[in-house]
Amino acid sequence: MATKKPANTKAAAQKTPLTAKIDRMIEREDATVKAYASVNIGGEFVIKDIAVVDGQKGLRARMPFRSYKGANGDTKYSDIAFALTDSARQSVQDAVLGAYREALEESEDELPDEDEGPAQKM
Repeated sequence: MATKKPANTKAAAQKTPLTAKIDRMIEREDATVKAYASVNIGGEFVIKDIAVVDGQKGLRARMPFRSYKGANGDTKYSDIAFALTDSARQSVQDAVLGAYREALEESEDELPDEDEGPAQKM
């Protein structure tokens, strides 16, 4: 499959705006997947079901994939969407993890402090 490269090198160097939002937080403490996110690329393309995974090397964004059984019965995995360059991969990772950290801060702000009891009138 042929891809068309931009004729203007300035256009190629410009960074496409990328935003992420957390669609669903996973509340279980022992869960490896902590949340699911969506990424909006340039207001024209969306990738959903990006998992925030807490692995051996820390938090990372895992792109969506599908699994299926191969001819000999073993499970195989196929990416649904993926970044073509290291810089694009890092941009998605930074956006998703940034959105996850913001969502964590917001959820912590919503929790009442353990030291605070019901308000007492004097």
